[in-house]
Amino acid sequence: MSLLPLARSKTLTRPLEEIAIELTVYCNLRCKMCSVWELKEHGVSFELAKQLLDDARALGATTFTPCGAESFMRKDFLDLVDHAHAIGFKKQDIVTNGTMITDAHLDRLQNAPSVELHVSIDGPREIHDDLRGEGNYDKSIATVRKCLERGIAIGISGVLMKETLASSTHLIDLAAELGIREVSYQPFQTEISGPDKDIPRFSLLRTPRAEIVAQLEKIAERAEQRSVKIFTESLFGVIPDYLAYGKRPIPPGGCYLPSKFLLVDFRGDVYPCFFMRSDEDRMGNVNAGARLPDLWHSLHHKQLQTLALTERCPGCLAACSDVESFVAEGEVTYAPPAQVLLDAHARAEVAS
Repeated sequence: MSLLPLARSKTLTRPLEEIAIELTVYCNLRCKMCSVWELKEHGVSFELAKQLLDDARALGATTFTPCGAESFMRKDFLDLVDHAHAIGFKKQDIVTNGTMITDAHLDRLQNAPSVELHVSIDGPREIHDDLRGEGNYDKSIATVRKCLERGIAIGISGVLMKETLASSTHLIDLAAELGIREVSYQPFQTEISGPDKDIPRFSLLRTPRAEIVAQLEKIAERAEQRSVKIFTESLFGVIPDYLAYGKRPIPPGGCYLPSKFLLVDFRGDVYPCFFMRSDEDRMGNVNAGARLPDLWHSLHHKQLQTLALTERCPGCLAACSDVESFVAEGEVTYAPPAQVLLDAHARAEVAS
């Protein structure tokens, strides 16, 4: 493929749309399928996080995605949310387990209409609590109800894995009963689980593809019946091969996420997306003095964008990926197996 059209493309000169900052990898839970909580570190300092938000906003960003483990483990977290809202961020997507959000937290969230909470629900109470700890399902649902009562935007999210596939329509029914109009599903990510976890317990690798397809069809049908939108439904066509065979799809025309997104991880390293995180993908470190405007306009960043649009996308199917690209018509390609293994190894190193 010739890179000349890409070099002239407006894609490579578009403004930043979203900044994600791993504010902490502390968590109050010890979920069986996750290893992120084992790292137990906070991310960049409060003052540096504010500077990152200011710089991102100046570059055009209107979405702030705090990420890592459980953001509410940082005492200054809502101060950063307030700052982002004050300087003009229009959307703040906060993924949370929903178990430690107090009424005082809700008072502040209620004053920031840019905030949307996404509460993780793994299935019916017995499945959720087995994975996340006894009593946590009821705590999470109580938080969802309080948010709905206060008018705080909220959605619920689930992960498709061996433990949850058979009961995955529970998320649709729960949303309909609560009055939530949108849910999100994403397939189990081995990178997040970590190499020391019981991967076969959660992975659907070598599960009959037809079984996965049938369950996704059931989810989509239930959602239509109950008037619930699935944010990630455009991924459903490629999820079966991903889960059953480990095939990592690249969106038709390549992935545009690195052309509109930056991630600052908990160590201060800057990457073009959540999954392009090898040494070669690292753009700089903000703790060492790197500034977002310089990194965004760098030759390295343009090279990474070009690679993502052609051959270098590692093929993730996370809800934070370029979901919209899978809506486009076109043939889906797959990341080369050798590159997938290299990237997976690099990400395991980052998480170790």
